[in-house]
Amino acid sequence: MATATYTPTTSDSNIVNLWRFVQIGVVEAFGFGVPEWNWLQKLKNFDVDWSTREISMELDLDDDINVASIPEGGKEARPASPTAAKAVLTWILLNKRFTISKTAKYISQQQGTRPMLVDQLKWQSKKAVQSIRRRIGDYFYGFSSGTLFHAATSAGASSALVVDDLYGISGLGGTTANRRAVDLVRPSEYLGLDTAGTFDEIVQVSSIARSTNTITLASAAANIADGDLVTHAASVENTTAAGTDVGRALVGVLDQMTTASVHGFSSATNDRWDAALSNSDGGRFTGVKLRKLKQAINNNGGGTLDTVIWTQGIENDVFAQLQAGLRFSDSFGMEMDGSPKSKGVKFMTTKRVPDGYVFGWDSKHSIGKGSLLPDPGTQAFSDGKELINDSGFIFRC
Repeated sequence: MATATYTPTTSDSNIVNLWRFVQIGVVEAFGFGVPEWNWLQKLKNFDVDWSTREISMELDLDDDINVASIPEGGKEARPASPTAAKAVLTWILLNKRFTISKTAKYISQQQGTRPMLVDQLKWQSKKAVQSIRRRIGDYFYGFSSGTLFHAATSAGASSALVVDDLYGISGLGGTTANRRAVDLVRPSEYLGLDTAGTFDEIVQVSSIARSTNTITLASAAANIADGDLVTHAASVENTTAAGTDVGRALVGVLDQMTTASVHGFSSATNDRWDAALSNSDGGRFTGVKLRKLKQAINNNGGGTLDTVIWTQGIENDVFAQLQAGLRFSDSFGMEMDGSPKSKGVKFMTTKRVPDGYVFGWDSKHSIGKGSLLPDPGTQAFSDGKELINDSGFIFRC
């Protein structure tokens, strides 16, 4: 007689329903930090009464003149006094909203976070704050025009939007760059298209191909033309330029450094209202160029260079220069990695710095910020407004 056989009971099939799903919790799988936000927090905050009509800033740019060395009993000096120039500060209002259902609120109130991996309201609040910080970080380098990039081809009616010219600067943000044009947008965001200063339409992003700087749209645009300006368009106003960020972005670093007219006053009117030094010759960033930057800031603004922001490629190249010239007294104590240093200067870099640029300034006198409202933070259910016809609440940051 043959031996009886049997099959062991397995937990993954025979009695699988006795087992529960196990989730380890939400793991942050990407870097969401925005160093630029932290830099702005450390800048000097200027106090001003906020007016919806106009906030002006008077600029002392001109020397006084006519000091005479006169003989005894001679004629006195010609009277003269310089006037102040006028700049106009324009603020921006960033608005972020999200919704949550009444059911989620009721569960949270009765059972706390037991049914959740993380508190839903805190999670949505955190992600909302991250999105605001990311927008500020991206606008930190751009122009008040709000231009993100240009359309790179005349595709006509198409759902494929190929882009180039990060922040509208020719050649910046290409497919071999560290910071590419498409890095400024995310799937499901809305974008405004503008041809030669005329609003075209608002489109939605479906997917992004970073390798080719291509944005696939949720539906075909009516007419994509080479050179079209592209801006964010997250407002529910969906049919005109008022629904886009055109003219409502920060006066970013590139704007400050390269635009003739900043805050409504032009360097064509007074050439002292300009960057202390601009060098587009290319080549390696060396100690001599750093020294010239220090001298230019002191000569033109009377300040002291204390902040340098450079792209990661330039940081790596400067390190390579310094490493090539190192001499070690102890061959067993050589440092593999280090940081370039200059007395009184802080060197900083992030993934957002446009390729090929070095920016420097006196943070105590050359740049500042103004903020009317406190920084956005975690929301409570009491902060939400009840939706009119839907079972939920809406929150705004």
